[in-house]
Amino acid sequence: MDRSDDSQREAVSRSLAHLDLYYHSLRLMGQKLLSVADRSTAASSGVLYERCLQLGKECSSTLRLLRVHLDAEDLGLCESTLNRVNLGVDRASRAREHAPYMVNIWRVLEAVAEFQVGIASKYGYETLSERVELERALVGRDATVGTVRPARAQAEVVPAGVDAFKPIPLPAFRRPRRRRIQRFLRPGLVAGILIVVAFVVVSLAAPVIAPPEGEDAYTIPEDGYGLQPRPPRPGYPLGTTERSFDVFYGIVWGTHLAFRIGLSVTVGRALIGVIVGLVSGYYGGFPDALMMRITDAFLAFPIVPATLLMLTFFGPTRLGRAGGESGVDSIIILSLILFGWMQYARLVRGNVLAERAKQYVEAAVSIGARAPHVIFRHVLPNVPQGLFVLVASDIGAMVVLVAVFTFLGLAGRRGLADWGWLLYVGRNWIIGTPSNAFQYWYTYLPPIAAIVLFSVGWNLIGDGLRDVLDPRLRWR
Repeated sequence: MDRSDDSQREAVSRSLAHLDLYYHSLRLMGQKLLSVADRSTAASSGVLYERCLQLGKECSSTLRLLRVHLDAEDLGLCESTLNRVNLGVDRASRAREHAPYMVNIWRVLEAVAEFQVGIASKYGYETLSERVELERALVGRDATVGTVRPARAQAEVVPAGVDAFKPIPLPAFRRPRRRRIQRFLRPGLVAGILIVVAFVVVSLAAPVIAPPEGEDAYTIPEDGYGLQPRPPRPGYPLGTTERSFDVFYGIVWGTHLAFRIGLSVTVGRALIGVIVGLVSGYYGGFPDALMMRITDAFLAFPIVPATLLMLTFFGPTRLGRAGGESGVDSIIILSLILFGWMQYARLVRGNVLAERAKQYVEAAVSIGARAPHVIFRHVLPNVPQGLFVLVASDIGAMVVLVAVFTFLGLAGRRGLADWGWLLYVGRNWIIGTPSNAFQYWYTYLPPIAAIVLFSVGWNLIGDGLRDVLDPRLRWR
């Protein structure tokens, strides 16, 4: 009979030891969450939240195990404690904000602490808190008598021979291993970067490669007044078009103009789309419905007819610094921005709707952060998924589209260093003489190659970034 009582007390002590360990671990986790100054950062620590819920469930499992070994008069206290723990864990798991989550975690701690106070001494178990207090008292007494004794913390108090009392360290938030360089070493992405870098070098070195001969660097110099193109020769590596316009000069400074057009149009589109998507996705309700209907209305206009309509209403003399043909260029760029931001808005809105439901946003709102602060400080850095891919692909597409308008004669001016204008001038020489069909290749092949390579380079970068940034498409 005594042996049975000893085994019962041993089983209860072992279970109380595990319960005490889970209690202190949960307390440390809760203090860790409360000690973070920025509640939004604490709310984003999903590992701590999951660990707290796991420890609460471990406390519940230990209490259910204790019901088997406790005396009959202690079952009521164990049952009520188990109900309080289960209720706290359940409410914490369903909490959407930081404050109610922590309140329910502390209710679990309070229930377990009261249970240990009422049960531990009866079964001869000494809790960790009692041992720490005893150790502090011993250290203070030794200090008064001059005994040299190292004052260590809880790890010294815990007996080394009991595995259940070994302290559990807080989880270390190590960043996942990322093959930073290897991820970007994809053939398509590398090829696109090399192509774009080559165009960047040509654009930056344009004053050295093809020095301008007049005040306007974007005006192609003429070599006489010949009516027929002339082949490549010294001083003119790519020959001249009709009216003796230098093809090489137009290709070099056309690169500079292509970057200006592509970047200005794409940045304008992205800026409008990001602002509309952020406001629409975060506020929801009537603002979201109103902005999305405006977006749908803009999507109903194809960009080419919309640009022609803009040219019809405003004309070449209504906009532009110098009037005339320069005004047509400004109107085309403006129309490309006004009728092209919708994809950015829809993309950003979808990302904002996904981020708005996460805990770090709810935590920032619960502590009183204003909407503009939450949008630009917390939401905006987490919504660029897919945005850079769209920007990279859009730059090349805008240059091609502007080249189309220039080729059709809707933009540009005589002698403009633009790839589309070079095609416009060389369109009559695509078919050579009967004896040599490709006699005038230098009038159309260089601008075609420049347009194709520029567009392909940016598209390769966009596809490569999509493969790198999308976790579903990454190489394992």
